[in-house]
Formats: sequence, C-alpha cells, structure tokens
Amino acid sequence: MTKSIVVEIEFNNRSNRGGVYRVGLTPHWIKYRMSIFMKYTLQSLLKQSNQNFHAYIFYTERTEALIRAELAKYPKLPGHIRFVAEKKYEDKLRKTVGSDEFLYLVRLDCDDTYHYTLIDQLHQYKPKQGTRALINQAGYIYDSVKHRIATVSKSSPPFYTWIYKSERYFSGFRYKTVDGHSGVIKQKHEILTTGGKRNYMVVVHSKNTLNQRLLKRHTFISNRAKVNAILSQYI
Repeated sequence: MTKSIVVEIEFNNRSNRGGVYRVGLTPHWIKYRMSIFMKYTLQSLLKQSNQNFHAYIFYTERTEALIRAELAKYPKLPGHIRFVAEKKYEDKLRKTVGSDEFLYLVRLDCDDTYHYTLIDQLHQYKPKQGTRALINQAGYIYDSVKHRIATVSKSSPPFYTWIYKSERYFSGFRYKTVDGHSGVIKQKHEILTTGGKRNYMVVVHSKNTLNQRLLKRHTFISNRAKVNAILSQYI
C-alpha cells in the first residue's frame, strides 16, 4: 500500500465568502496571521520527525501579491511546504499524489500545531479496512499571551485525517458531514492514540477571538519550565 500524506491548511481562502471572513483580504490581517503561521504552525511542520509529507496552505488569488510580499520577509519555505492559490490546489495535489493508492488529508488551522511525531504516526499506523477518518481527541491549549498551557479532550475536534482511495478522490468523491468537524466522528473512524500522546495544540493568541472562550473553561499551568517542556514537542 502506497500513500501520500498531505496537510491542508486554510489561510484566507474563505475571504471570498464575505461576511466576517472578508477581514482576511486586508494587508494588516495577512501580515499578522503570517507571523503567527511562521512562529507556530510552520515550526510544527518543520519539527516533524518524519518529513515525508506535503503541506499546502490555501489563499485566495485576489491577495496573491500581498501573500507573496509577506512570504518574501521570511526564509524560503522548503519544497514540500507551499502556499498555493485555492483554485490551483487540486492540480498540484494530483501531481503530488501521483500513483499512490491512498491519500491522507490532514486537517490543520494556520495558527495551530501537531505533536512532532504526528506524521510518523500516520505513516506507521495501520487502519482497518473501510476506515474513513483518524481522529485526534487529546491535545493542549496554549495561551501564548500569558505563556500557560492546559490539557483538552474533545470527541470530534478539528484535528483529524481523512483517508481516501486516490482514484475515488480525484474522480470527485468526498465524504460528507452534516455537523462540520463534530460530524467527523459519525463516519467510520478510529481514534489515533499512539503511545497516549496528546497530538495537537491549539494556540490562543490576541486575535483569534473564537478561541478566547477556551481560556475560561480549563485549568492552566504556568510553570515556565513545564510549559516550555510541552511546547518543545510541538514547535
């Protein structure tokens, strides 16, 4: 069995939908979110113990000049980690997958991270026949403003991997969920619990207001040595 592991990361491609997402079209938002991506998410990708994967970060074509200008301020990305205009993504994905039988699509937000062994876990894990999703239920919340960490567990969080037969995927087949991320667990799935690891870390920063409410729901540790020891597994 051959497989391609691809990390899919949305940057500002939702901006075309209008509403609150339109902020992703502004230079200020792009500059700030790029800095968060480089500081946390990129470091998580670079830290993976197994670099046999590809990561694509989607952006809307109308902001290409702004994206390129911000990227130019940072060291060049390695060849397997690329920003790509959303409209061009499927063609690039098809070339990436090539003749591999299976396609593993790893979901990650552009300001969050995975444990440094996540990609290796996906290479080593042998799912049952027919399994559609591998779900990571246990993780951490990192309050980057106050440098503190709390544990978190959810039954169906937005940290999962879809498993497709490549041929079916490129013929247009997609798994459908009616409840967004929380609906993934309703598909045929397995829980990824290799070695009892907490496989994800949600990064709460000053401008991801959607996650600010998490700070009131959990008990945080603030001991700097302990916090740094946990962070070192993710970034």
